[in-house]
Amino acid sequence: MTDVRAHIRSRIAEAVIAEGLDQGFTAEGVVLELPREFAHGDLACPVAFGLARTARKAPPELAARLAARLVPDAVIGRVEIAGGAYLNFFLGDVIWTEVLAAVESAGESYGRGTTMAGERFLVEFVSGNPTGPLVVANARHAAFGDPLCRCLEAAGAKVEREYYVNDAGQQVRNLALSVEAHLRNDPSLIPKDGYKGEYVKEMSATAMKLPDIDAILAGPETGRIERLKQHSLNQMLESQKTDIERMRVRFDTFFREKSLHDSGEVMAAFELLKSKGVVFENEGAKWFKATDYGDEKDRVLIKSDGAPTYTLPDVAYHINKYRRGYTKLITIVGADHQTEMKTLRSALSAAGFDVSRLEVIIVQFVNLKRGGEKVVMSKRAGNVVLLSELVDEVGVDATRFFFLLRAPNSHFDFDLDLAKATTQDNPVYYVQYSHARLCSVMAHAREQGLPEPSAASARLDDLTDPESRQVLRKLARYPFLVEKAAAGRAPQLVAHEMLELAQSVHQFYTRWRIVGAENRELEMSRLALVAAARRVIANGLELLGVGAPERM
Repeated sequence: MTDVRAHIRSRIAEAVIAEGLDQGFTAEGVVLELPREFAHGDLACPVAFGLARTARKAPPELAARLAARLVPDAVIGRVEIAGGAYLNFFLGDVIWTEVLAAVESAGESYGRGTTMAGERFLVEFVSGNPTGPLVVANARHAAFGDPLCRCLEAAGAKVEREYYVNDAGQQVRNLALSVEAHLRNDPSLIPKDGYKGEYVKEMSATAMKLPDIDAILAGPETGRIERLKQHSLNQMLESQKTDIERMRVRFDTFFREKSLHDSGEVMAAFELLKSKGVVFENEGAKWFKATDYGDEKDRVLIKSDGAPTYTLPDVAYHINKYRRGYTKLITIVGADHQTEMKTLRSALSAAGFDVSRLEVIIVQFVNLKRGGEKVVMSKRAGNVVLLSELVDEVGVDATRFFFLLRAPNSHFDFDLDLAKATTQDNPVYYVQYSHARLCSVMAHAREQGLPEPSAASARLDDLTDPESRQVLRKLARYPFLVEKAAAGRAPQLVAHEMLELAQSVHQFYTRWRIVGAENRELEMSRLALVAAARRVIANGLELLGVGAPERM
């Protein structure tokens, strides 16, 4: 398929140079965007805004001069000016001729590119607290993080997925003490910051089956708590892995915080910051001069009792990440970690690391609603809803798709009733139904003895109606959309694109007869469009980690 963007960028660069605006201007400097509405074209370019000052011309005047030089050709159907000075490009017929062949040829690879080839990403996401089961917030992290990784891979990047296990500190000791309290049938032993969910009783029940449980309970406190801690952590981590696998998420590495302490990396991070002159002591505690880096207050690294705060191991962990040689580090955390992430970036900068390589994505909170009312209680956790409970109720496909209906930095009300509905009001059902409907059309064609459709059998003259052309435009822009989703760290764009494609497909097969059209040539042209649309919907759902059923 013609490289549309390369062609248009080259033509724009030629026009800029011909106008005498910038003799060194290159195609690589041209920014192309996807308009929100097809009425505004297939691609848009804001180049006139960027060159206006240098040219000493108003952006609209400059846009008009450039547009005059962009004479239509096989790729560029026409150019219009919108938004004051945007150059809006409407693609020529050659693209609609080529898109069906491109989809057919690439198959499952259609939409994949090489714009990020050579880049290595480490993406840390989910990273649930190991002292309890994964909850709905973790589900949102998984539903965003995994499709993001898939989009990055589709753009040609190498991606490693990592899960950080906070298996050090007082919280895991409190978990062990909470389990012990149940083992001894004495709730008064649960510490103030202990854990009381039903899952703690379940963990205690399995601990009771340990062959050496009597010796453990009779042993000295240090050994007893350490043994119960490891048993509880291992059991909880296995439970979390099971939930993660149900979400169709895989991790390459489960990185344990304890390994940072055991290897000395935590204290090495402290010494590094100290050597940079950004550590001071006050009332026995060791502080990081965070205010020197724009923070609202300085932050404690090591408490007066010698125990590190959350900040120091996190700095050590990210230093470890840097030293593994990735091009980009992406850390996906909840909104409750926003301040910590700001401090982390400051500390890494103070330590001499390039924080432009670190991207922090904040995921906002989730409300579950049923019957318009907020759902707050859990059978096992007491005050939250678990990831497993959500998946049990609405299924994996709905869980993943619904969380991608909003950008991660937006609060989200998850409508449980809608997620379970088998109607076209349910977004995931609507997209999956469109895929199944296209599969049904193709199966019906085979039953009628029609040959398998191919791009070669499609005639452009048969696909000039508005409904067919709208589907073609959606198919043609899909690779650009995937690239945009990867570059913008926005896999939700793919979910919305699938919804829009499903709507276009619905309008097409509602308006036109496919099998049984007026003549065989028209049948085959429309079937070729059906086959291509089905393939692109399947590819898009695969990027989202959502199933593409053939029957519903």
